[in-house]
Amino acid sequence: MNDVRSSLSGNTPGVDFLFIAANSRSLAVNRKPVIQALQKRGLTVGALVPDEEFREDLQSLNVTVWPYALDRHGMGIVAEIRRFMEILSLIRRIRPKAVLGYAIKPVVLGIPAARLAGVRETYCLTTGMGYLFGSATTRVRVIRWGVTQLFAIAGALSRAFFFQNPDDCAELRRNFFFRRFVKSVVVNGSGVDIVEYPFSSAPADPPTFLFMGRFLREKGIYDLVEAAKIVRAKDPSARIIALGSGDATLVNSISDAELEAWRAEGVVEFPGRVRDVRSYLTAASVVVLPSYYREGIPRTLLEALSTGRAIVTCDSVGCRETVEQGCNGWLVPPQSPEALADRMLYFIENPEAILDMGRRSREIAEARFTVGHVAGQMLAEMEIAQLAEIARQ
Repeated sequence: MNDVRSSLSGNTPGVDFLFIAANSRSLAVNRKPVIQALQKRGLTVGALVPDEEFREDLQSLNVTVWPYALDRHGMGIVAEIRRFMEILSLIRRIRPKAVLGYAIKPVVLGIPAARLAGVRETYCLTTGMGYLFGSATTRVRVIRWGVTQLFAIAGALSRAFFFQNPDDCAELRRNFFFRRFVKSVVVNGSGVDIVEYPFSSAPADPPTFLFMGRFLREKGIYDLVEAAKIVRAKDPSARIIALGSGDATLVNSISDAELEAWRAEGVVEFPGRVRDVRSYLTAASVVVLPSYYREGIPRTLLEALSTGRAIVTCDSVGCRETVEQGCNGWLVPPQSPEALADRMLYFIENPEAILDMGRRSREIAEARFTVGHVAGQMLAEMEIAQLAEIARQ
């Protein structure tokens, strides 16, 4: 992004709406519906992003991009002050009319910086509370308390704080300051494009179970492998496929050695990280995600709903929003490979349920989780979007 960075030395064109993102992928994929909805109302959109991976996708969306430094896991005070000052300087040059920050650091650093830079209209979004709100260690509890206070400050400075599930909203509203001064709005995840992920009839032979996600302990990857051993012992024809990879920067990620050992066992197939999962979804009978990670609403489950796949996932925050028990899938207790295997075996023993529950999944996607529905929920809270719509009429 050197060419973009160099443009800051001169007069930087302003944008109407600025996103502060934790990574380019989430912006290009998960925020795409909101970006397009804002643009449809005649607003220009820009973003601060810390990496280049999905730069071409953002350019195709007509999003002006500026790079900034972000260490997602670092907590050094001096380094974070430097990042705050960099964000402040960028926003002053860009001169947006409204700013939305999402993920922890873009919210707690970006929103105060935007207000200090003179931006009148700011918004916060949490896409899941993750490891920080799922772990019970003393160190994490202390950090969680601090982040909650910073969320409350950023939320109080903003017009609305968006949540993707009611459990996360309730978690932060336990804090008096947050409950008293922050407007909380719950939306249905990030939404899914039901045209981009069309319905298809799920194959039942061989029974194929698909996991999609990062290989983290809390995402249930260990539980999946143990459940797969039970399932394959009873039906060797069953296929269990896990798309994704580990993350060496996270302590709760699987190691390369563990992954190679699993590959050698041959119980679960590991194709690696896949940019476009649609062919795997089409070939899958059931989507499995035994996550207890404090998700927002996992995009993988929304894609499964839209494609018409039955789901087996945990009765945990975010995941439970996608399943009507026994209608389009099953909720199982977290960290229970035996319960997970039992529900996977249910589909092998009752193959007609694969298609029946898959049809119900598609109905749920169409009724609650379309990108238009979710973008509409968010734009209804945004003054800049409402004024732009009035100006178009």
